Amino acid sequence: MFDLKQLPPIHYFLHGHELNWDTKTRVLKVNYVATQAMCNPRGHIEGGMLCAMLDDTMGILAALNQAERPATTVNLHMDFYRPCQIGVVHCIASFRKEGRKILNLHSEAWQDEKMIASVDAAFLLL
Repeated sequence: MFDLKQLPPIHYFLHGHELNWDTKTRVLKVNYVATQAMCNPRGHIEGGMLCAMLDDTMGILAALNQAERPATTVNLHMDFYRPCQIGVVHCIASFRKEGRKILNLHSEAWQDEKMIASVDAAFLLL
């Protein structure tokens, strides 16, 4: 079983907290704190930092569902809808499809009840 107490260092770097794992729906919700240090020159959170939050959420989801086999991101497609501000970012990850070798995942980032970005990704089961 995957241990939620041994999350990867990037999770803590991104100030991840308040993990909510729903075993029935197999949906994971994680909150992150976007800080001033993550901002681009316009004062918004850098897209790569937001992508890291969503990738981290999907990685934890993959580990929770496939604990006996580690998985790694092989590709992802990200769409940005509005700028991310300093503050709490709510991320939600779910499965689109689970194959024997590939996991197709989807994740969304929300602030102030508005979606700010989404990702569709494929994870390879190792």
